[in-house]
Amino acid sequence: MVRPNEMEKTLPIELHGGVVSTSTDVWSMLIACHDGDLDRVKELLGICPALLTCQYDYTAPLHFAVREGHLDIVRFLVSCRALDPTYLVHPFRDSLLTIAQDRGHVEIARYVSQSLNDTNLIYKWGDTGKIDHRMDESQRSFQHLVDKHHYVEAEAMLKYRPELALYEFAFWGEGILAMPAKDADFKMLELLMRYGAKVPQISKWGARYYFRHYEVAVFLLKNGMDPNHMNWRGFRLLHDMAYTGDVQKARLLLDHGADIDPIDDEYSTTPLGYAARWGHQEVAALLLERGADATKAGGPWATPLAWARKRGHASIEAILLRQGGVRG
Repeated sequence: MVRPNEMEKTLPIELHGGVVSTSTDVWSMLIACHDGDLDRVKELLGICPALLTCQYDYTAPLHFAVREGHLDIVRFLVSCRALDPTYLVHPFRDSLLTIAQDRGHVEIARYVSQSLNDTNLIYKWGDTGKIDHRMDESQRSFQHLVDKHHYVEAEAMLKYRPELALYEFAFWGEGILAMPAKDADFKMLELLMRYGAKVPQISKWGARYYFRHYEVAVFLLKNGMDPNHMNWRGFRLLHDMAYTGDVQKARLLLDHGADIDPIDDEYSTTPLGYAARWGHQEVAALLLERGADATKAGGPWATPLAWARKRGHASIEAILLRQGGVRG
Protein backbone atom coordinates (compact mmCIF):
# COMPACT_ATOMS: atom_id res chain seq x y z
CA MET A 1 0.00 0.00 0.00
CA VAL A 2 1.02 3.59 -0.54
CA ARG A 3 0.60 5.98 2.36
CA PRO A 4 -1.47 8.98 1.18
CA ASN A 5 -0.31 12.48 2.06
CA GLU A 6 -3.34 13.09 4.25
CA MET A 7 -2.36 10.08 6.34
CA GLU A 8 1.23 11.33 6.66
CA LYS A 9 0.03 14.50 8.37
CA THR A 10 -1.42 14.38 11.87
CA LEU A 11 -4.95 15.52 11.08
CA PRO A 12 -8.14 15.10 13.15
CA ILE A 13 -10.28 12.19 11.96
CA GLU A 14 -13.72 11.11 13.15
CA LEU A 15 -14.30 7.67 14.65
CA HIS A 16 -17.53 6.04 15.75
CA GLY A 17 -19.28 7.43 18.80
CA GLY A 18 -18.13 10.98 18.14
CA VAL A 19 -14.54 10.17 19.10
CA VAL A 20 -11.81 12.16 17.34
CA SER A 21 -8.44 10.52 16.74
CA THR A 22 -5.65 11.37 14.31
CA SER A 23 -4.99 10.26 10.75
CA THR A 24 -1.58 8.95 11.80
CA ASP A 25 -3.06 6.71 14.52
CA VAL A 26 -5.72 5.41 12.15
CA TRP A 27 -3.02 4.58 9.62
CA SER A 28 -0.98 2.84 12.31
CA MET A 29 -4.00 0.71 13.22
CA LEU A 30 -4.66 -0.26 9.61
CA ILE A 31 -1.02 -1.13 9.02
CA ALA A 32 -0.77 -3.18 12.23
CA CYS A 33 -3.74 -5.28 11.07
CA HIS A 34 -2.31 -5.52 7.56
CA ASP A 35 1.08 -6.66 8.86
CA GLY A 36 -0.24 -9.05 11.50
CA ASP A 37 1.13 -7.13 14.49
CA LEU A 38 -1.31 -8.09 17.26
CA ASP A 39 0.77 -6.47 20.01
CA ARG A 40 0.66 -3.14 18.18
CA VAL A 41 -3.09 -3.51 17.65
CA LYS A 42 -3.61 -3.99 21.39
CA GLU A 43 -1.29 -1.08 22.17
CA LEU A 44 -3.23 1.28 19.90
CA LEU A 45 -6.58 0.17 21.32
CA GLY A 46 -5.22 0.83 24.79
CA ILE A 47 -4.60 4.42 23.73
CA CYS A 48 -7.91 4.84 21.88
CA PRO A 49 -10.48 1.99 22.02
CA ALA A 50 -12.53 3.54 19.20
CA LEU A 51 -9.72 2.69 16.76
CA LEU A 52 -11.30 -0.78 16.76
CA THR A 53 -13.63 0.28 13.96
CA CYS A 54 -11.74 3.23 12.49
CA GLN A 55 -11.87 3.68 8.73
CA TYR A 56 -9.93 5.31 5.96
CA ASP A 57 -11.66 5.45 2.59
CA TYR A 58 -14.40 3.16 3.97
CA THR A 59 -11.78 0.54 4.88
CA ALA A 60 -11.64 -0.88 8.42
CA PRO A 61 -8.90 -2.71 10.38
CA LEU A 62 -10.78 -6.02 10.27
CA HIS A 63 -10.76 -5.83 6.49
CA PHE A 64 -6.97 -6.00 6.37
CA ALA A 65 -6.72 -8.73 9.00
CA VAL A 66 -9.12 -10.88 6.96
CA ARG A 67 -7.54 -10.04 3.62
CA GLU A 68 -3.99 -10.74 4.73
CA GLY A 69 -4.87 -13.95 6.55
CA HIS A 70 -4.12 -13.01 10.16
CA LEU A 71 -6.48 -15.32 12.05
CA ASP A 72 -5.27 -14.25 15.51
CA ILE A 73 -6.06 -10.60 14.80
CA VAL A 74 -9.39 -11.51 13.19
CA ARG A 75 -10.40 -13.45 16.31
CA PHE A 76 -9.29 -10.64 18.59
CA LEU A 77 -11.09 -7.88 16.69
CA VAL A 78 -14.28 -9.91 16.33
CA SER A 79 -14.21 -10.74 20.05
CA CYS A 80 -14.15 -6.97 20.64
CA ARG A 81 -17.26 -6.69 18.41
CA ALA A 82 -15.63 -5.15 15.36
CA LEU A 83 -17.62 -7.32 12.93
CA ASP A 84 -20.20 -5.33 10.98
CA PRO A 85 -22.49 -7.72 9.05
CA THR A 86 -23.21 -4.98 6.51
CA TYR A 87 -19.56 -4.16 5.77
CA LEU A 88 -18.62 -4.29 2.08
CA VAL A 89 -15.26 -3.38 0.59
CA HIS A 90 -15.42 -0.12 -1.35
CA PRO A 91 -16.12 0.15 -4.26
CA PHE A 92 -16.28 -3.56 -5.15
CA ARG A 93 -18.95 -4.49 -2.60
CA ASP A 94 -17.45 -7.80 -1.57
CA SER A 95 -18.11 -9.02 1.97
CA LEU A 96 -15.44 -10.06 4.44
CA LEU A 97 -16.52 -13.66 3.92
CA THR A 98 -16.00 -13.38 0.16
CA ILE A 99 -12.61 -11.76 0.69
CA ALA A 100 -11.49 -14.69 2.86
CA GLN A 101 -12.91 -17.30 0.48
CA ASP A 102 -11.31 -15.73 -2.60
CA ARG A 103 -7.88 -15.98 -1.00
CA GLY A 104 -8.28 -19.46 0.36
CA HIS A 105 -8.24 -18.36 4.01
CA VAL A 106 -10.36 -21.35 5.03
CA GLU A 107 -10.13 -20.97 8.81
CA ILE A 108 -10.87 -17.25 8.65
CA ALA A 109 -13.83 -17.83 6.33
CA ARG A 110 -15.21 -20.46 8.70
CA TYR A 111 -14.74 -18.21 11.73
CA VAL A 112 -16.30 -15.15 10.06
CA SER A 113 -19.25 -17.23 8.85
CA GLN A 114 -19.89 -18.57 12.34
CA SER A 115 -19.47 -15.15 13.94
CA LEU A 116 -21.98 -13.54 11.59
CA ASN A 117 -24.63 -15.76 13.20
CA ASP A 118 -23.72 -14.70 16.74
CA THR A 119 -25.62 -11.56 17.73
CA ASN A 120 -23.19 -11.01 20.60
CA LEU A 121 -20.32 -10.49 18.15
CA ILE A 122 -21.86 -8.35 15.42
CA TYR A 123 -22.86 -4.70 15.27
CA LYS A 124 -23.90 -2.42 12.41
CA TRP A 125 -21.25 0.26 12.75
CA GLY A 126 -21.76 2.08 9.46
CA ASP A 127 -19.23 4.43 7.87
CA THR A 128 -16.89 6.88 9.55
CA GLY A 129 -13.51 8.48 8.89
CA LYS A 130 -14.18 12.11 8.00
CA ILE A 131 -10.86 14.00 8.01
CA ASP A 132 -10.51 17.63 9.05
CA HIS A 133 -7.95 18.97 6.59
CA ARG A 134 -7.66 22.22 8.56
CA MET A 135 -8.37 24.49 5.63
CA ASP A 136 -7.92 28.19 6.27
CA GLU A 137 -10.59 30.69 5.27
CA SER A 138 -8.93 31.52 1.95
CA GLN A 139 -8.60 27.86 1.01
CA ARG A 140 -12.22 27.23 1.92
CA SER A 141 -13.45 30.26 -0.04
CA PHE A 142 -11.36 29.41 -3.07
CA GLN A 143 -12.59 25.82 -3.10
CA HIS A 144 -16.17 27.11 -3.01
CA LEU A 145 -15.51 29.41 -5.98
CA VAL A 146 -13.99 26.57 -7.97
CA ASP A 147 -16.85 24.24 -7.09
CA LYS A 148 -19.49 26.80 -8.11
CA HIS A 149 -17.76 27.79 -11.38
CA HIS A 150 -17.08 31.39 -10.33
CA TYR A 151 -14.20 32.03 -12.73
CA VAL A 152 -13.74 35.78 -12.28
CA GLU A 153 -13.61 35.60 -8.49
CA ALA A 154 -11.40 32.49 -8.56
CA GLU A 155 -8.90 34.16 -10.86
CA ALA A 156 -8.88 37.27 -8.68
CA MET A 157 -7.96 35.13 -5.66
CA LEU A 158 -5.25 33.35 -7.63
CA LYS A 159 -3.64 36.65 -8.57
CA TYR A 160 -3.42 37.45 -4.87
CA ARG A 161 -2.62 33.91 -3.63
CA PRO A 162 -1.39 31.77 -6.56
CA GLU A 163 -0.46 28.93 -4.19
CA LEU A 164 -4.17 28.18 -3.78
CA ALA A 165 -3.98 26.28 -7.07
CA LEU A 166 -1.46 23.93 -5.46
CA TYR A 167 -3.39 23.09 -2.28
CA GLU A 168 -3.11 19.29 -2.01
CA PHE A 169 -6.04 18.64 0.32
CA ALA A 170 -8.74 20.41 -1.68
CA PHE A 171 -11.96 18.46 -2.21
CA TRP A 172 -11.41 15.81 0.47
CA GLY A 173 -7.79 15.32 -0.52
CA GLU A 174 -8.62 14.56 -4.16
CA GLY A 175 -7.06 17.77 -5.49
CA ILE A 176 -8.30 21.15 -6.66
CA LEU A 177 -8.93 19.83 -10.19
CA ALA A 178 -11.27 17.08 -8.98
CA MET A 179 -14.61 18.89 -9.11
CA PRO A 180 -13.97 20.84 -12.33
CA ALA A 181 -12.99 17.51 -13.92
CA LYS A 182 -16.12 15.81 -12.57
CA ASP A 183 -18.26 18.68 -13.92
CA ALA A 184 -16.38 18.84 -17.26
CA ASP A 185 -15.61 22.49 -16.54
CA PHE A 186 -12.80 23.04 -19.04
CA LYS A 187 -12.66 26.76 -18.42
CA MET A 188 -11.92 26.25 -14.73
CA LEU A 189 -9.48 23.43 -15.46
CA GLU A 190 -7.53 25.67 -17.82
CA LEU A 191 -7.50 28.53 -15.31
CA LEU A 192 -6.20 26.35 -12.49
CA MET A 193 -3.60 24.71 -14.70
CA ARG A 194 -2.25 28.10 -15.73
CA TYR A 195 -1.40 28.58 -12.07
CA GLY A 196 0.29 25.19 -11.79
CA ALA A 197 -2.51 22.89 -10.66
CA LYS A 198 -1.92 19.23 -11.51
CA VAL A 199 -3.75 15.96 -11.10
CA PRO A 200 -2.12 14.22 -8.12
CA GLN A 201 -0.30 10.93 -8.59
CA ILE A 202 -2.57 9.29 -6.02
CA SER A 203 -6.23 9.89 -5.17
CA LYS A 204 -8.93 7.82 -3.52
CA TRP A 205 -11.53 8.03 -6.28
CA GLY A 206 -9.65 9.17 -9.38
CA ALA A 207 -11.90 7.50 -11.91
CA ARG A 208 -15.02 9.09 -10.41
CA TYR A 209 -13.58 12.57 -10.84
CA TYR A 210 -10.75 12.74 -13.34
CA PHE A 211 -12.02 9.97 -15.63
CA ARG A 212 -15.75 10.49 -15.32
CA HIS A 213 -15.95 12.05 -18.81
CA TYR A 214 -14.00 10.76 -21.80
CA GLU A 215 -13.29 14.25 -23.15
CA VAL A 216 -11.96 15.38 -19.78
CA ALA A 217 -9.77 12.29 -19.56
CA VAL A 218 -8.30 13.08 -22.98
CA PHE A 219 -7.67 16.69 -21.95
CA LEU A 220 -5.99 15.75 -18.68
CA LEU A 221 -3.76 13.09 -20.22
CA LYS A 222 -2.66 15.56 -22.89
CA ASN A 223 -1.84 18.04 -20.14
CA GLY A 224 0.36 15.89 -17.97
CA MET A 225 -1.86 13.50 -16.03
CA ASP A 226 -0.06 10.23 -15.32
CA PRO A 227 -1.85 7.35 -17.09
CA ASN A 228 -0.69 5.20 -14.16
CA HIS A 229 -2.64 7.31 -11.66
CA MET A 230 -3.74 5.07 -8.79
CA ASN A 231 -5.28 4.96 -5.36
CA TRP A 232 -3.51 4.10 -2.12
CA ARG A 233 -4.15 0.38 -2.66
CA GLY A 234 -2.32 0.27 -5.98
CA PHE A 235 -5.60 0.23 -7.90
CA ARG A 236 -4.75 2.08 -11.11
CA LEU A 237 -7.05 3.71 -13.60
CA LEU A 238 -6.57 0.78 -15.96
CA HIS A 239 -7.66 -1.59 -13.19
CA ASP A 240 -10.75 0.59 -12.76
CA MET A 241 -11.61 0.60 -16.45
CA ALA A 242 -11.28 -3.21 -16.47
CA TYR A 243 -13.46 -3.44 -13.35
CA THR A 244 -16.22 -1.30 -14.88
CA GLY A 245 -15.83 -2.62 -18.42
CA ASP A 246 -15.00 0.73 -20.01
CA VAL A 247 -13.23 -0.31 -23.21
CA GLN A 248 -12.95 3.20 -24.62
CA LYS A 249 -11.12 4.60 -21.63
CA ALA A 250 -9.00 1.47 -21.24
CA ARG A 251 -7.84 1.94 -24.82
CA LEU A 252 -7.18 5.63 -24.13
CA LEU A 253 -4.95 4.79 -21.16
CA LEU A 254 -3.00 2.21 -23.13
CA ASP A 255 -2.56 4.67 -26.00
CA HIS A 256 -1.02 7.10 -23.49
CA GLY A 257 1.44 4.56 -22.14
CA ALA A 258 -0.30 3.05 -19.12
CA ASP A 259 1.43 -0.04 -17.75
CA ILE A 260 -0.59 -3.02 -18.89
CA ASP A 261 0.19 -5.54 -16.14
CA PRO A 262 0.39 -3.76 -12.75
CA ILE A 263 -0.69 -5.82 -9.74
CA ASP A 264 -2.90 -4.07 -7.19
CA ASP A 265 -3.02 -4.70 -3.44
CA GLU A 266 -6.73 -5.40 -3.03
CA TYR A 267 -7.15 -8.37 -5.37
CA SER A 268 -3.46 -9.07 -6.13
CA THR A 269 -4.21 -9.04 -9.82
CA THR A 270 -3.72 -7.17 -13.07
CA PRO A 271 -6.27 -5.24 -15.12
CA LEU A 272 -6.79 -8.46 -17.10
CA GLY A 273 -7.57 -10.17 -13.81
CA TYR A 274 -10.19 -7.52 -13.05
CA ALA A 275 -11.77 -7.95 -16.48
CA ALA A 276 -11.86 -11.71 -15.90
CA ARG A 277 -13.29 -11.45 -12.39
CA TRP A 278 -16.09 -9.06 -13.34
CA GLY A 279 -16.87 -10.64 -16.68
CA HIS A 280 -15.87 -7.89 -19.10
CA GLN A 281 -14.93 -9.89 -22.17
CA GLU A 282 -14.35 -6.92 -24.49
CA VAL A 283 -11.82 -5.36 -22.11
CA ALA A 284 -10.13 -8.73 -21.63
CA ALA A 285 -9.81 -9.13 -25.40
CA LEU A 286 -8.35 -5.62 -25.74
CA LEU A 287 -5.76 -6.24 -23.04
CA LEU A 288 -4.71 -9.55 -24.56
CA GLU A 289 -4.48 -7.92 -27.98
CA ARG A 290 -2.18 -5.27 -26.49
CA GLY A 291 0.10 -7.88 -24.95
CA ALA A 292 -1.19 -8.42 -21.41
CA ASP A 293 0.44 -11.30 -19.54
CA ALA A 294 -2.37 -13.75 -18.81
CA THR A 295 -0.33 -15.55 -16.14
CA LYS A 296 0.73 -12.57 -14.05
CA ALA A 297 -0.75 -12.17 -10.55
CA GLY A 298 0.23 -11.80 -6.92
CA GLY A 299 -0.66 -15.44 -6.24
CA PRO A 300 -2.12 -18.50 -7.99
CA TRP A 301 -5.59 -17.69 -6.62
CA ALA A 302 -5.52 -14.28 -8.35
CA THR A 303 -4.59 -15.11 -11.94
CA PRO A 304 -7.02 -14.03 -14.66
CA LEU A 305 -7.85 -17.69 -15.35
CA ALA A 306 -8.51 -18.36 -11.67
CA TRP A 307 -10.87 -15.38 -11.47
CA ALA A 308 -12.72 -16.36 -14.65
CA ARG A 309 -13.26 -19.88 -13.34
CA LYS A 310 -14.27 -18.82 -9.83
CA ARG A 311 -16.83 -16.38 -11.22
CA GLY A 312 -18.13 -18.69 -13.93
CA HIS A 313 -17.13 -16.54 -16.92
CA ALA A 314 -16.67 -19.38 -19.39
CA SER A 315 -16.26 -17.16 -22.46
CA ILE A 316 -13.38 -15.26 -20.83
CA GLU A 317 -11.84 -18.53 -19.69
CA ALA A 318 -11.92 -19.69 -23.31
CA ILE A 319 -10.24 -16.50 -24.52
CA LEU A 320 -7.49 -16.84 -21.92
CA LEU A 321 -6.86 -20.45 -22.91
CA ARG A 322 -6.93 -19.64 -26.62
CA GLN A 323 -5.24 -16.22 -26.84
CA GLY A 324 -3.43 -15.82 -23.57
CA GLY A 325 -1.16 -18.81 -23.83
CA VAL A 326 -2.57 -20.16 -20.57
CA ARG A 327 -2.65 -23.88 -19.95
CA GLY A 328 -5.81 -25.28 -18.46
